Amino acid sequence: STPSNSSAASDVYKRQVELQLVKRDYYPFDAYKVSKFDTRTKKRAITKEDVRKVIALDLSQGYPSERLARDIFVFSYFGAGINFADIALLKYGNVRDGRVQYVRKKTGKPINFLLTEEMRNIIVQYQRQGQTDEDYIFPILDRRVHRTEQQRYDRTHKVLTNTNRWLRKIGQRVGIEHLTTYVARHTFCLLYTSPSPRDL
Repeated sequence: STPSNSSAASDVYKRQVELQLVKRDYYPFDAYKVSKFDTRTKKRAITKEDVRKVIALDLSQGYPSERLARDIFVFSYFGAGINFADIALLKYGNVRDGRVQYVRKKTGKPINFLLTEEMRNIIVQYQRQGQTDEDYIFPILDRRVHRTEQQRYDRTHKVLTNTNRWLRKIGQRVGIEHLTTYVARHTFCLLYTSPSPRDL
């Protein structure tokens, strides 16, 4: 990480607040500090052009799990770097008034960010008849099946492994090495330390 990147983080967050992307009280990067990004971490991030390649890739003839992997990557990228565990736990009740609001599993801290058009389009794909606010958005967990914390953990870990396997295959098709859910998270973070943080 360079000093300019880490020192820009606070200014970037202020711009996010001004753009109403996040609320002043909520900070999406509580799990890590931009200043801690070392060379190895930076390599996890990709360019906006690479992200566009992932989004544009035609997966219409692919497996549902492959399309889910790409959707999770895109959702995390546009969703303030939300991590996989929190994506798995997102329920329809967490989406209110054009925003995503949830409590981060790892820290217990409330998070609130803008629901972009890209994210909204992804959610629509997984909507089903008879759903309630208590139903999970993504087909990762089922509230009628995964009732205990251990069951949710085991299922989330299994799907994460499968998701990253599909993402690596997607990455190979568009010329990106080691594409994973972490790449979406770190790419969002680093792009938001750029001069044009809203230009995702």
